[in-house]
Amino acid sequence: MKTPTDFVSAWRRLAVKHRVGLGPLMGSRGDEFAVALAAASLAVPPGTSLSEREVNERLVAWLAGPGAMLATDHVELRRWLVDLGLLERDGYGREYRRVAPPVAYAAAVAALAAIDAGAVAEAARVELARDRAERRARHEARGGAA
Repeated sequence: MKTPTDFVSAWRRLAVKHRVGLGPLMGSRGDEFAVALAAASLAVPPGTSLSEREVNERLVAWLAGPGAMLATDHVELRRWLVDLGLLERDGYGREYRRVAPPVAYAAAVAALAAIDAGAVAEAARVELARDRAERRARHEARGGAA
């Protein structure tokens, strides 16, 4: 059984990646797939119906920030969220709302809702960039190629 710490760790691992597709992620790293969708679902506030345009705006902003590691667009992401039961769409496709997550995603949603997932992602990215800069500086100090 996964703990909240496991989901936050998976989110940190995912946050530093680049151009990750949701399909391949689903097949190879189920925990990272779950946290990606859990975090994306949190871009939609609970208990509120939003128009498609409003959901799109929130997902575009999420993909430009916390979800920047994903190689997808807001339309594909919205479809995944609806298809997997993290968002519900009305019968006309005009309104969306975040619903109680399915069992498969409930623990990941709860773990990420308890933290500032955007801040955690940014901190992981800053830490990776700092570590890379330090390694490069050590390499260059030893006479490595620039």
